[in-house]
Amino acid sequence: MDLGWLKMIINVITNEAVMEPLIALILGYGVNIYAKNRRFKIIMDITADIVDYIEENYKDWGITGNEKMDKFLELFIKEFKKQVGRKPKDVEIETARIRAEALVQRARRDGGGKKR
Repeated sequence: MDLGWLKMIINVITNEAVMEPLIALILGYGVNIYAKNRRFKIIMDITADIVDYIEENYKDWGITGNEKMDKFLELFIKEFKKQVGRKPKDVEIETARIRAEALVQRARRDGGGKKR
C-alpha cells in the first residue's frame, strides 16, 4: 500500500507557511471562546449579587414590582461597565434580566411562597 499521499499531507500541514496561520486561527478561536465564557460568568455573578442586594434593601428604598427591575437594570449596567470597561450589549442585558427574574422566582419558591 502506497502511503506517499499521507507523507505529502503531513509535509503540507507541518510546513511553516501553513502551521503559523493554523496555530493563529486555533489560538484566536480559543481566546474568543474564553472571552465569551468570561463575560457570561461576569453577567451571572453580577446578577446574583445585585438581586441579593435589591431583595435586602427594596423595602427601605420604598420600591416594588417593576421599580425593582428598573433598579436592577440601573445597577447592572453600572457594575458591568465597571468590570468589563464598556456598557453591556442588549443581549447581555436581556440575559441578566432573565437570570434575575429566575433568581427571584426561585427564592420565592424556596422561601415557602412568601413575597419579597
